Amino acid sequence: MSPIPSLLLLIIIPAVLAADGGKKKLMHIHQYTHETLSGPNAMEGLLVPSPFDANAMFGQVAVFDDELRTGRERDSPLVARYQGIIVAMGQVLQGHLTVATVVFVTGEHAGSALSVEGCFQGFQGTSKRNIVGGSGKFRMARGYYLLKLLSQMSPATAVSEVDFFVLPCDSAYL
Repeated sequence: MSPIPSLLLLIIIPAVLAADGGKKKLMHIHQYTHETLSGPNAMEGLLVPSPFDANAMFGQVAVFDDELRTGRERDSPLVARYQGIIVAMGQVLQGHLTVATVVFVTGEHAGSALSVEGCFQGFQGTSKRNIVGGSGKFRMARGYYLLKLLSQMSPATAVSEVDFFVLPCDSAYL
C-alpha cells in the first residue's frame, strides 16, 4: 500500500470522529406493550409444543405480534409493532430466548426498526435485553431495553412498560 492512501486515512478518520465531538447521544424511547394472549385476536401463540413432555416448557416455540402504544390505555396511539419469536430453553435454569423486531409505524421513527434479542427468566421484576441493530434511523444501532409487566388487564390481555436506550450509529458509517 502506498503511503498516500495511509496518510489520507490518518487525516480523514480523526476528522470524521470529531464531527460530532466523538460522542453520540443515547436516545430514550418510552412505550407500552399491549398483548392479547388469547381469543380470536390473539397476538401470541404457541407454534411448537415441547417435544419432551406434555407438561414441559423446554423446547417450546411461540410467536408474538404485540402493539407498542404511547400509554397504558388500549386506545392510546399506536407507535410500533413488537414482532418476534420466543424459544423456551434450559431444563435446569429455565429461560426464554426472545428475538424480535420493533417496527415503528407512526411518529418520528416511522419507517425505522430496532432488532432486539435476549434471554429472560419470567416476568418477575424488570427484564433486560439487548438492542443489536436496526434499520432506517436505527441502522447499526446498539443499546438495551427494559421491559416490566405492569398489569394483567384480564386473563386475555397484559400491559408492560418498555424503555429503549438506543445509541444510534455514527453518521460517518451511513
